Amino acid sequence: MVMQFDVADPATQRLQAIEADIRAGRLAPALAALNAFKAAHPADVRAGLFEGLIARASKDSAREIAALQRTTQLAPQWARAQMEFALALSREGRHAEAIAAASSAVELAPGEMPPLEAAVAVATAAGNPQIAYGYLEKASAFWPDNAAICRQSAIALTNLGRHAEAEANWRKLLAAQPDDPMAIRNLGVCLAAMGRTEEACAQFEKALRDSPGDATIQFYLAAARGETPAAQPKEVVQGIFDGYASYFDRHLVGRLKYGVPRRITEIIRTRQNGNVQMNVLDLGCGTGLIGVYLGRVAGAFVGVDLSGKMLEQAARHKIYTALRQADLLDELRRSPADFFDYIVAADVFIYVGDVSAVIPACFRVLRPGGALVFSCESTNEAEGALVLRPSKRYAHSQSSIEALCQQSGFARCDIQTMDVRLENEIPIPGYIAVAEKAA
Repeated sequence: MVMQFDVADPATQRLQAIEADIRAGRLAPALAALNAFKAAHPADVRAGLFEGLIARASKDSAREIAALQRTTQLAPQWARAQMEFALALSREGRHAEAIAAASSAVELAPGEMPPLEAAVAVATAAGNPQIAYGYLEKASAFWPDNAAICRQSAIALTNLGRHAEAEANWRKLLAAQPDDPMAIRNLGVCLAAMGRTEEACAQFEKALRDSPGDATIQFYLAAARGETPAAQPKEVVQGIFDGYASYFDRHLVGRLKYGVPRRITEIIRTRQNGNVQMNVLDLGCGTGLIGVYLGRVAGAFVGVDLSGKMLEQAARHKIYTALRQADLLDELRRSPADFFDYIVAADVFIYVGDVSAVIPACFRVLRPGGALVFSCESTNEAEGALVLRPSKRYAHSQSSIEALCQQSGFARCDIQTMDVRLENEIPIPGYIAVAEKAA
């Protein structure tokens, strides 16, 4: 059974006061009060939960998890403890354990909103919209008219590619609030994915009237019209990877068989022949897979990414000498000339699109004899130089990349073809380009 507590009980009231202090950031008084509580109530297992909450507020994740784990072992039927334990595990990327703890919390407290909300958050962070939607279905059964649940369900269904069901949810939200900008835009996304181009364009045009100049909406409208915008808005890319950060490595390398970072580092190692003295700039470094495969170097190793969440993951490897949240072109323009031995861009230009300014900027900051090593998804030559795929990733023709490298001053550009990833279990053709600056 679920642990129940009498809110009129003096011990419970003391814990509520401690929690109020924690929420207000008054950690020293909270800790003092908790120590006094433990002295007065040494057998009360609830103290462990508040130890965990104080540790969380102090950003001590190891102590937080240890306290919450101990609490769940002593009080396995306490839904609140299981819920907080799940959230703590999720923040540390321990997704399987987090989902198990969240599931326990939901089972212990069916029909209560906080455990269901936590379970959705945990499943979403784990990159499993299917599990998240399962919890949302349970929540919908209890609260069928809850707009927040309807919105989260619509998002999960959109992420699952269940666009017809998502459409129904977005339209339900719009029936209640016709000017809801998120619902308008995402309804357009679903309609475009289902090939209902005219309806999708109408939604994006409506959204643009309400938010003139919005680069994200302009991008989606152009894509729905079959056009190829020169680049994705930074906000789109940042949003994708902020949400992807916690499970990026596991999903991309494990499920999608993403081998580009490993291949790029093999190319660098072969060129270096065991010499680790080099300066490296990792554009769009993400979670730091290039760093993981290449290891530490005897020089500068700088990672740049738009996503702060990705950089948090990269920092855990303790390999990069500097990590910067920045637009890659801005970073290149402020970097010193003739400094880096290697500039790498693993599956970055597929989100940049037009690289006519980026590649010359790379040439400027490379040392003589240095190399720009990057991956692209392939077009066939009949499609043109730059194509925006339905995946919202760009593909570049080999001939256009070779020509741009030559125009930018590179002495040569070698192309190595490979399948860069899987998409719906289908290999995506691409290539790695190695553009060398003359010594």
